[in-house]
Formats: sequence, C-alpha cells, structure tokens
Amino acid sequence: MLDALRKLYRSAVAVDAETRKVLELVGEATRQMSSCRILDVGCGYGRYLRLLHEAGFHVTGVDANAEVIAANRHAGLRCLTTDELASTREEYDVLVMSHVIEHFSPNELLRFMDTYLDRLKPSGHVVLATPLLSSNFYDDFDHVRPYQPIGLLMVFSDRTAQVQYYARNRLQLQDIWFRRSPWRPSHVRARHIRSPMTRVVQLVELLAALAFRLTGGLLGRTDGWVGLFQKIGTVASDRAASPS
Repeated sequence: MLDALRKLYRSAVAVDAETRKVLELVGEATRQMSSCRILDVGCGYGRYLRLLHEAGFHVTGVDANAEVIAANRHAGLRCLTTDELASTREEYDVLVMSHVIEHFSPNELLRFMDTYLDRLKPSGHVVLATPLLSSNFYDDFDHVRPYQPIGLLMVFSDRTAQVQYYARNRLQLQDIWFRRSPWRPSHVRARHIRSPMTRVVQLVELLAALAFRLTGGLLGRTDGWVGLFQKIGTVASDRAASPS
C-alpha cells in the first residue's frame, strides 16, 4: 500500500512537457526534408538520442563523458567523443542542445556554440532547451548561469547589439516555448533533513502539482524555455572574438 502511494505521489508531481516540445520542434525543423542528419550535443545517457533513433532519424550523439558514451554504445546508439567528432568532417541539418548551455560561462559558451554551429549546414536548425533562473537552478552543482533568449540573440543574431561578445555564426529565432512547472517549496529544512514536517512539504508539493494540472499550468511558475533557431549565415572570423 505504501509503495502504491509513493508511486502515485511521484507520478502526480512529475510534469514533463519539455520532452514532447523538443521532439515537436525537431519535427518542425525536418518537416520538408526527405532525410536529415541530427547531432545531439551533450547527449548524456541518451534521452533524446534514443527517442530520435526510435523515430527513424539518423542521429549521432556527442559527449565528453566516457561513461555515458559507453552506455549509449552498449544500447546500440551512435555516440562519439568530442575528439572523434573533431576528426570527422560531417555536417548536420539539426543540432539538439538540451540542458547544456547553462553549464558554461559566457566566453566559454561562445566558443562551445560556435564550434558546433560550424558543423551545422547553412539554413540548418538548432533546438535548444535550457532552464531559467529559479530557486532550484543551483541545485545542480554544475550550473553556471541561466541564459535568456534575448541575451543569446544579442550575440548570435544579425542585429547590432552593444555587447562584448561576438559570434561568427548567426541565428534567427523561429519558434519558442516557455516551460511551466508546479510551484514547490525549496529552502525549507524538511526538504533536506527528514522529519515529521517532510510529509507536510510533500503534501504541499502534491497539492501544488494537482493545482498546476487542473489549471492547465496557470498556477505554476515559468522556469525554462525551448527555442527553435535557424542558421542564417556567418561573419568573418576576425569580427567574432571573445572579449580581450
């Protein structure tokens, strides 16, 4: 009985509309293509790599973690190390970057994204998913900072902006979706140290999740976004540089 209640609680508070939206935008980017090549950048343990492979796409994953690369290969998925990818000349129609960019500082992110955008074919697309700043953002020890759509476009679009970072690849935003999630208490002792109040916190989370579902996400918080970008060109390398 207790296990059944725990399962019910977990299913009630778990809300994931983001996966569906990422796949939907990949479909939007590839709708007019008879065949395409997709690169899942920072693929991790193959969440999208597996789903895209099962959907019939020619998809390759790339990651810096040897353990996750081995796990993906064991599962029959095509996954490369960053060095292996660098040794190829393959170009891609779509890049997927899910929960990657928030792990970089601005100057590191500029170099990282330009490196992969160089592999994107002209008029190719990027599907990018990332969290916004919330009370839980730094629960992930590797999170460096959140990035907002307007901020990225200041660096990667063809519009002039007074910023100190200049990318060599130019992107245009074609579609965007903001993720809504149930509200949940964060900085309370009972979330970190089990006590009689832990059940109260869990009950509050359950009620918040139910309110979120019943109101179609109205009673919740905006804590992430997914964007569809198209590559619209490049600029001369001497103009694209990080700040001195």
